[in-house]
Amino acid sequence: MRWKLITFTCLLVATLNPSAIRTSSAITLDSNTTSSESDLKSTYRNIIDNHLNKNFSIMRTVRILINHYPEHASYIVDAAFDARENRVKAIVVAAMQAEPAVTYSVVDIAIQRYPDLCDAIVESAIQTEPAYIDDIISIALKREPDQADIIIRKAVASHPDFTESVLRTAAKEAPDSILSSITESIKALPDTATALVSVLKDFFVGTDKEKQNYSLNKEEWRLLTLEAKQSGVSRKELEWLVNEGYLEKETLAKIFDEKLN
Repeated sequence: MRWKLITFTCLLVATLNPSAIRTSSAITLDSNTTSSESDLKSTYRNIIDNHLNKNFSIMRTVRILINHYPEHASYIVDAAFDARENRVKAIVVAAMQAEPAVTYSVVDIAIQRYPDLCDAIVESAIQTEPAYIDDIISIALKREPDQADIIIRKAVASHPDFTESVLRTAAKEAPDSILSSITESIKALPDTATALVSVLKDFFVGTDKEKQNYSLNKEEWRLLTLEAKQSGVSRKELEWLVNEGYLEKETLAKIFDEKLN
């Protein structure tokens, strides 16, 4: 990777004194020099250590650096993880607060390094920048498709108003997990069951061309309908499943313990 002439200036400002003297730690990379990613990360790690040694918090340090060098967000965050591995969520939040546009790259590097914390990272990221929920869900599902159910559930729980947007992103990145994810969401969030079913209707009742993009299983629909009914969704609100061919009329009647006329 070739870098233009870059001077990394680390501004150390006293917390309670805006006019305090600013000191700098600088390194210059010539445009004719090939700088490896490890060199760039190492540079930021040195700067971060310098900040921490001066009693700056890791969150403030990350915010300062990304405010000045948002194009290097992934290197800054990666170096910050090395410096404070027990503050993963805090580092992600600080980076996004400093520059929301770096959300995708920050969540990407965080999940790549800490897949076991995927759901916590997703939840923190969505709470910090809900407007970037599509980016957050997209990269999380790409990195950890096996965690689709919990990723989507966290997203729906955090911001139910974004459910349709979440479903559209999930349909693209993890289409086989949509129904199971919504079923799990209904189980976990019974108070939102009616709203979730309404969103499902808006999402799935489209043109035939759109429907053909998804592999639908009637058994999954049956289980989802059962969970919806147990969470208080009325039969009337579920009749569209029969009308659209996702569920047999007899099955819906059986779920609601009703006899066919």
